[in-house]
Amino acid sequence: MAGRATWPLARPAAERRVALIVVIAFLIAGSAWILFTDLLLYSFIQDPTTVARIETAKGWAFVALAGLFLYVVTLRSTAQLGQATRTISAVVESIGDGVLLLGPERTIAYANRASIQMLGLANLDDLLGMGAAEFSRRFHVSHPDGHLVPPDQFVSQRVFDECGPIRYKAILYPPGQREVVIFCTAAGVRTEIGMPAELVVSVMHDITATEHLDRHRDELFTAAAHAFKTPVTVIKSATQVLSACASADARRSTAVIERQCARIERLIENLLALSRIRSGTLQLYPADVDLRPMLEDVAEDVARLSTGHEVHVRLDARPRVHADRERLAMILRNAIHAATRLSVPGGPVTVRLERCGTEAQIGITYRQPRSSDGEPAEASRAHDHFDDMGVSRYVTETIVEAHGGTLTERMDHGETTVQIRIPAVFETT
Repeated sequence: MAGRATWPLARPAAERRVALIVVIAFLIAGSAWILFTDLLLYSFIQDPTTVARIETAKGWAFVALAGLFLYVVTLRSTAQLGQATRTISAVVESIGDGVLLLGPERTIAYANRASIQMLGLANLDDLLGMGAAEFSRRFHVSHPDGHLVPPDQFVSQRVFDECGPIRYKAILYPPGQREVVIFCTAAGVRTEIGMPAELVVSVMHDITATEHLDRHRDELFTAAAHAFKTPVTVIKSATQVLSACASADARRSTAVIERQCARIERLIENLLALSRIRSGTLQLYPADVDLRPMLEDVAEDVARLSTGHEVHVRLDARPRVHADRERLAMILRNAIHAATRLSVPGGPVTVRLERCGTEAQIGITYRQPRSSDGEPAEASRAHDHFDDMGVSRYVTETIVEAHGGTLTERMDHGETTVQIRIPAVFETT
């Protein structure tokens, strides 16, 4: 079945054409043999007994020649089929990912060497004929969150009835070995569209090393963020005490320290949020929030710590949102701070709160430095890609979407506007 499903020449029209050519060739050769030998026999021999004997011998000769002809044709066809099968088998065996083929009985009919090694088995016989229930009991197939995948929810089972391909990430626990994290893709092979699959191809890609690296990276982010929080808080507190009794020159220095501490605090917040997002443990604690005072407080705080930028706030609506107060303040701080960093030196930043249908729209407008060809300047592009390791933008967009909102960006007449929209309830004035 695998050869028929994948071999490019195995098409019904080509098969019928070859069969028809063989039949026609056989009929022509047989008719020519009978006609020629009969004419030759009756031309030279008149004795009925001799003619009968020769016709019997002629018939057996025809059977022998026909058998030889069929043998040659069949040998050639089976040789081509065998070559195609060996080629396909070699291709499947050379694939580094695990490949499982499931037959109509929804059990494993074939597995390549990579899948046998991935599952920690000794040979192919350990997998042949294995169904989903037995596979689940043996390898404890689980979702990344630890919940077992029901056997009937394996992608290799679902594609028998659903359109594919279907993909998911799962964890396998081969007996006596470490866990194996796979990204599995399954697709059904159908002779006709809309019909149940006759064969299913399931490909298992081993991503264990990548997952472990990502896990260690997230743990590093979390540990580093927690480790930095205490010393930064101490430095910031000491700086505030010094600035209260220091000279003007010293206060300028303490202001620089305070700004950098605020930047580190913001990076720590984003790293912790990023770690929770990647691990799927980010939780929101929504409450009724008046957006106007929050936006004013955040804008004032960012303006106080910025270097020469004025932050103007325009409040054209009175929305209340159902949101996580701490996360909402963080994303507003991220967006406004990014505008002050990307704006031309000393340029104003305008924060506008208005109504857009059933959503509260926060627009943050600034003028970005441009080169002579109208593109963002090199310094601006560098910040856009590398400042804070790009974490704040990703975290902001993810948290906005978690609140049912959207984050977009547009440019108009040299000005850039970042728009955050969140579902809200509006108060009438």
